[in-house]
Amino acid sequence: MTNLKLTRNTILLGCLAAALHGQTPARAPRKPIFISPAVAESVVLITPPPALNSKKMSKDLSEIFALHRAPTAEEVEKANWDNKHEDLFAIANVLGPKFTKESLPATAALWADLANDQGIVVSAAKKFFQHPRPYDVDPNIKSICGSKPGGPKNSYPSGHATAGYLSALVLTMMVPEKGEIVRARAEEYAHNRVICGDHYAADLVGSKEAAILTLGNILGNAKFQQEFAAAKAEVRSALGL
Repeated sequence: MTNLKLTRNTILLGCLAAALHGQTPARAPRKPIFISPAVAESVVLITPPPALNSKKMSKDLSEIFALHRAPTAEEVEKANWDNKHEDLFAIANVLGPKFTKESLPATAALWADLANDQGIVVSAAKKFFQHPRPYDVDPNIKSICGSKPGGPKNSYPSGHATAGYLSALVLTMMVPEKGEIVRARAEEYAHNRVICGDHYAADLVGSKEAAILTLGNILGNAKFQQEFAAAKAEVRSALGL
């Protein structure tokens, strides 16, 4: 969140508070749990992606080429692992081996509902911005995480990165003592989307703002507050805090 301007945060959270009262075509529409369907209209507040012929796009494409020129085995392994794990527990792996879905059922339940609502926001944003993937802009780019060209224009924002940033925001609210390492992990997780070649660095800006949109919309929801309180108590107990 430190990379976003305070004024933009204020506007986003303020607009979403007022709104409180499928990334793939085959997926059935999600039904909101914490948020109102009206939140989908707020994606227009997200910073738009750079134009395809802009210097920023050229820079981001060059970054992907540089990363793919000689990726280390560790970079490839981590990018692929993160590609296959799109949830709060992927971010929380920095909190130790006790942080698992099986050992933290209340936290897993909270994340399932958050992921549902985040998906509504991300899907609306992807549909609104219609931004092509890197390998659809330049066929010389090949995803090292198994993605193929020719799919929908849904690069902006990244669903994975949004999940990571939202997870970091929620976890930091639960265990502020661990905020620094959790935020660092979320940044690494987001950057791995660029290492994969599935996203540009610019996509991560929209992802961070989409996470703020989601959280800002649900903070005042009574069901969220109830689930969050149970998960927070569970997490702090598991970590001995």
